[in-house]
Amino acid sequence: FNPMLVRWSDQANPYQWIPTVTNQSGEYQLSNGSFIMGARATRQEILVWTDSALYSMQYLGAPYVWGFQILMDNISVMSPNSMITVNNVTYWMGTDKFYMYSGRVETLPCALRQYVFADINKNQAWQVTCGGNEGYNEVWWFYCSKNSNVVDRYVIYNYLDRVWYY
Repeated sequence: FNPMLVRWSDQANPYQWIPTVTNQSGEYQLSNGSFIMGARATRQEILVWTDSALYSMQYLGAPYVWGFQILMDNISVMSPNSMITVNNVTYWMGTDKFYMYSGRVETLPCALRQYVFADINKNQAWQVTCGGNEGYNEVWWFYCSKNSNVVDRYVIYNYLDRVWYY
């Protein structure tokens, strides 16, 4: 098992994982980080998070099939479910701030940053979940407060008005 290895099957046969000259299956070893946290498909690429970096995975076609580019190093992601793509912009919760990606990685200004990260149970970080409410232009993050082992808090970002609330 290699926690930094991205693998893909052949395009014509999802059961073919061994690369040969006659198929498009393959693999790629990511270099920045210790393990892959998660991935999300966007309109033009697949974003892959490790515990310390964000990669772009784009389809190239034969013979290399997929190309990988590091978008940002020294970033974080709270959990495998703490990211979402809405209106071609990807938002995620890091371990100490919020991020967005719309062609470049940016720190998301957050008026509630101290409120959220001073009262989050980082031992339960894997429970952090993100969801979208497109009808109200919102991204929601659900998390455990400092003294809880179950999800009991949320924070909302309205990306149209650029307003935070809880």
